[in-house]
Amino acid sequence: MDFVTLPESLEVEELEEYFNIFLDEYEGKPKNLDALKQLYELAYRQWDTYEKLKDDIAVRIEKYIMDAMNLTSYDITDIIISIVENLSLKTIFHYLIDSKDSISSPSIKRLITEAEEEYSDTIDNPYDELDDWF
Repeated sequence: MDFVTLPESLEVEELEEYFNIFLDEYEGKPKNLDALKQLYELAYRQWDTYEKLKDDIAVRIEKYIMDAMNLTSYDITDIIISIVENLSLKTIFHYLIDSKDSISSPSIKRLITEAEEEYSDTIDNPYDELDDWF
């Protein structure tokens, strides 16, 4: 399934179904950039619901991302960071931060450092600032 073609705005329940479809389709397959791009499409739409993922789906997504992790690839690291910040996946976020010193690529290190600076205060609750608006 090509998740890029989904409407920009979906209900939480619809997205949960799509996350499960994604996981059912991709969990047992090799992890690659194209699959992560599909996951990003869902994560982007989830962000727009202003709700966090259900724990059971988040755990499956975190496992998928850990299996796909490749901290020698700029593109994979970049898209993982985008997914993590959209889904507020604290475990993966902290793993990236903790791994930063062992990464030899300056550009990947910089990518993680920038994410740390931008999202450290909001990764636990990315919608916290929005509470003042509602």
